[in-house]
Amino acid sequence: MAKFDLSQLDWTLTGWRPFAWRLVKSMENQANIAADTIAIPARIPASAQQLLLEAGLIKDWNIGLNSLECEWVENRHWDFSTCIPEGTLPTGQPIVLDAPGLDYAGWILVDCVEAANFEGTLLPHRFDLTKQLNDGKEHLLSIIFSEAPQEQGQIGYTSLSRHFKPRYNYSWDWCPRIVPVGPWESISLLSGDDASYDVLAVHAALNEDNTSGTIEAQIQAGSMKHAASFRLELRDGQNVIAEAKCPAVPGVIKLQTKPCEVEPWWPNGLGAQRLYDVRLSAMDADGGVTWSDTRQVGFRRIEWRPCEGAPADAEPWLCVVNGTPVFLQGANWVPPKAIYHDLIREDYERLITLYRDMGANALRVWGSGILEKHDFYDLCDRAGILVWQELPLSSSGVENCPPDDPDAIATLTRIARSYAQRRAHHASLLLWSGGNELTWGGPEEKTGVIPVDYRHPCIAALRDTLRECDPHHRFIATSPTGPRFCADAKEYGQGMHHDIHGPWGLGGFSGDTFDARMQQWREYWSKDDSLFRSETGMPGAASLECVERCADPQQVWPPHGRYWMHTAAWWIQWELCQTDMAHISDKKAGIAAYIKKTQQRQAEAYGFAAKVSKERFPKCGGFIIWMGHDCFPCPANNSVIDFLCVPKPAYFALQKIFKGEKA
Repeated sequence: MAKFDLSQLDWTLTGWRPFAWRLVKSMENQANIAADTIAIPARIPASAQQLLLEAGLIKDWNIGLNSLECEWVENRHWDFSTCIPEGTLPTGQPIVLDAPGLDYAGWILVDCVEAANFEGTLLPHRFDLTKQLNDGKEHLLSIIFSEAPQEQGQIGYTSLSRHFKPRYNYSWDWCPRIVPVGPWESISLLSGDDASYDVLAVHAALNEDNTSGTIEAQIQAGSMKHAASFRLELRDGQNVIAEAKCPAVPGVIKLQTKPCEVEPWWPNGLGAQRLYDVRLSAMDADGGVTWSDTRQVGFRRIEWRPCEGAPADAEPWLCVVNGTPVFLQGANWVPPKAIYHDLIREDYERLITLYRDMGANALRVWGSGILEKHDFYDLCDRAGILVWQELPLSSSGVENCPPDDPDAIATLTRIARSYAQRRAHHASLLLWSGGNELTWGGPEEKTGVIPVDYRHPCIAALRDTLRECDPHHRFIATSPTGPRFCADAKEYGQGMHHDIHGPWGLGGFSGDTFDARMQQWREYWSKDDSLFRSETGMPGAASLECVERCADPQQVWPPHGRYWMHTAAWWIQWELCQTDMAHISDKKAGIAAYIKKTQQRQAEAYGFAAKVSKERFPKCGGFIIWMGHDCFPCPANNSVIDFLCVPKPAYFALQKIFKGEKA
């Protein structure tokens, strides 16, 4: 058995005008065509953009308006190539290329001959390369990525979504257009039995006594050439505390332990995050291990109950963990960097530590991002932070209705199934959602913007798929849910506000000053009757250090020029500041005063909204802000942690509420 991590090899990156590489790589046609970008050192996983930046061929897109000069990269073909040395792979055995993250589409070549093609950023890919690679000789492996597809950015039509490549890279109100290309997850070559088996599911169930639990697992078994039996072991360190065995048969292998003594896993602030290892093995007739894989699990039991006083037709929004009702509090999550390919564990660790220390116990992984990586889930397991993972659909401003054609739905259900297979074993996983802010119809609808529900064929298909492959986690149609998208103060007391989004900032309130609008903000939240608040925002400027490091000093003051409009056009709030600050002539003093004022107002607004929402528990099940952190150095945004991981004052205001500290 063998699993060879291809990141161990030396790689090169070459850029081509579309399809020019076909002539150059053709054995029969020695065309004298030069590459657009000559070969530079590379690695996997990595984006083409990051490698080009390191080679000095493009500017840092995080600085000023530089992202505008990087948009050409997405319009080339990018060739990631490596030489597999002789003797690396065994001879005469099955060989499979395991590539769970290829962004977005392209071709696999072995010795300049096309062996496979791929499409889909969020779908895992496996390619049988036995014929090409099982002779044990040296081979040239190339993964060639085509141009990025023309996807919609923030504004468009959700029903026309087909590529399901993260849309925020095509520009959002907190990120410019920077469309990544390349492998965003590790890539391996599997041989022997590693190429024949795959873990479909692992589930840890905690019994009602909170002291015992069971493990069940499913394995997709291919060849039975070496395996005589399969074994499941639940391990606490080196100690095996429960196990199950069964004879080897082709198809889906199911294993389940008997109840054993375990300690429960608790959300942040309620107890310890106890974790165990599950080892799955295939064994030959002599008891030798021919294949094995490991998953980390925690034992917890999650129920959903109606909030106190909730309407009879409302979905349950009171989360109960191990028998204890929990107020869900935290933030909406986007990838830590604009280009997720280049994230390392430390990037996740910095942010998860900040959220843990803030007292957060929930993060909603937004629908136009990614299936968050293993490191994210592993760190959430350890920090006690529950993860609300959305599928790859999001609002589009003009029209937010999910696609309804069969091909798009089939792709989305494949993605949903793969999400469950890869992440459902994590103790931190709370629920699945069909996507962010999906609604019926478009702007011409006289009924207004109504959250989509299970009557929509796409949402129904996603629900049914996840019920089949992961019946242990809740699925919701979208967020928000219920009869209303936003809460209208005129409808308070009528049972119309279930899971609610908004408001974002003070734009919906009247008055020429911060004070006047903040008073209305307080009145709005004081009378709120929502069962859950899964997204609300208030902008505040980034730290002075972040602004000065990431912008040309000539672009910073006053805060309404081209630099600010590049990513912060929605969130500047200059109209509420300029009366007090227009007289400031010193640029540094001006920007410092602006930052201080907007950050103070953000802290005041978030702190008050969180306080009154939590005081209503269990009538209100949770409060989650939009957004937690920046993936790009926006000079002003709804985040409470800026691009440099510097907490804004609003972070500390929420920390007091989340941790129950006195003011």
